[in-house]
Amino acid sequence: MEKVRFCIGCNLELKIRHKIKFCSNSCQMEYQHRHWVESWKKGQIQGNIGITSRNISVHLRQYLLEKFNNKCSVCGWTKKHPITGVVPLEIEHVDGNSENNREDNLRLLCPNCHALTPFYKNLNRGNGRRWRVNKYIKNY
Repeated sequence: MEKVRFCIGCNLELKIRHKIKFCSNSCQMEYQHRHWVESWKKGQIQGNIGITSRNISVHLRQYLLEKFNNKCSVCGWTKKHPITGVVPLEIEHVDGNSENNREDNLRLLCPNCHALTPFYKNLNRGNGRRWRVNKYIKNY
């Protein structure tokens, strides 16, 4: 008698022998995304990828797009790009610190609203990034 197994992601019964944990790849990806977001909210994961570049994770970007309903959090802009079909929104760190990826420090802005923030691009000059200092000190 075979043991009845269920999908970890959606709890469906797995009837095909080679399916061990998940019923499909999409179910596995959704489960991994939910698990990653839960870990990030608990503070177990910082929310960025890479050692030196500090890029925002795809999971975090997807979560913010869902949270803000794919629109600018200041003006509500939702116009899609005519070729890509995506709303070109940018993630802003409210305090200007790119290492601070807490949920209350992140918001989605359209390019116009983001350009009006005090920490936009080069306006953050002089505040330094701790990880860059550590990176360059190691190289000497």
